[in-house]
Amino acid sequence: MYHSHYTLNQYEVLEVKGELDCVAVAQRKDLIEAVPATFEEHIVFDLSEVTFIDSSGIGVIVYLFKRLREQNRQLIIAGVTGQPKELMKLLRIDRAITIKDSARSCLYSTTEH
Repeated sequence: MYHSHYTLNQYEVLEVKGELDCVAVAQRKDLIEAVPATFEEHIVFDLSEVTFIDSSGIGVIVYLFKRLREQNRQLIIAGVTGQPKELMKLLRIDRAITIKDSARSCLYSTTEH
């Protein structure tokens, strides 16, 4: 699911690359379910290198959003473009989950949902 991560202030940035589809989700199910327990800070999903997302990918984002919200933590989506951005716009994901232009933009402003 994510290929690398780094810490940026109070955020754990998870860099996702390639396609976030049913195949990728199925292959990384254990890793996905472990994200809320593995990382203690707020999570930023850097999707700047994601080329395609389907309903399984959206499902992962919603799953993690709900788990983190239960723990009073945030999930922020960053760098989304192209088809993934269009799908999120169509599904109005930005009404529930904060979307930023880049992971670095989390340093300069905070948004609470």
